Amino acid sequence: MNKAVNICIIAIAMVALLSSCETLKHYAKRGFTEGFYRTHLHQEKVRKVYVLPSDDVIKVFSAETMKKNIIDTSESLKIEFPADTKPLDFKTYFFRKNSFDLQAMTVLFRYRPALSNFPRQLTQSYNGAAYIGYRTDIYRLSYKKTPLQLYKRSITHYGFSVGAFSGIGSEGITEFNTPSAQPIEYDGIVSLSGVAAILAINKVSFGVALGADHLLDKNRKYWVNNDKPWIGLTISLNLN
Repeated sequence: MNKAVNICIIAIAMVALLSSCETLKHYAKRGFTEGFYRTHLHQEKVRKVYVLPSDDVIKVFSAETMKKNIIDTSESLKIEFPADTKPLDFKTYFFRKNSFDLQAMTVLFRYRPALSNFPRQLTQSYNGAAYIGYRTDIYRLSYKKTPLQLYKRSITHYGFSVGAFSGIGSEGITEFNTPSAQPIEYDGIVSLSGVAAILAINKVSFGVALGADHLLDKNRKYWVNNDKPWIGLTISLNLN
């Protein structure tokens, strides 16, 4: 029975991972996507702009003129960033966007503080969780010189998110972590929940989580780790 449950958990995690990878591939392909951002332009104060990217050129429009329906005029177009030509007097630009964040997350390992008559623990197990939070994405736009002395446009992505997660996983239940009340060793199903801070650099997302596990069977009252806090390292994939 427990083996079947573990197989189901792994299968669910694999489906979520494959689905997330497709989303990630699409996201990575588009990179710096069309929409509203906040940035510094021409030594002005930070203001809202509308970005229209393509493979050949990234165009930045004044968001203030969007309401006037004159986006195609020279008044609306603030600056252009060609793919392989560095603009004169170019400086590195940062574009910032805030949004809600939905991710598929797994906790790689948990550090559990010492309890009375029980030592500190570092545990690993199968688990998967849904994460929702508030996210800030920053895109750094620069130009890199090639060995042929040409310039190529480069965009580096950084993201930071804070939010909450909830999911399901498994934990080893033994006579040692149930004060000898359970002589049979098995993998128990637990629900996990907590808060997390996630950092993304280009395609990679990792973070730190503070959470707790709740054993979903009658031995929860004996399990020493039930509802006790832990700190964990996470990896995740963006779903939106």
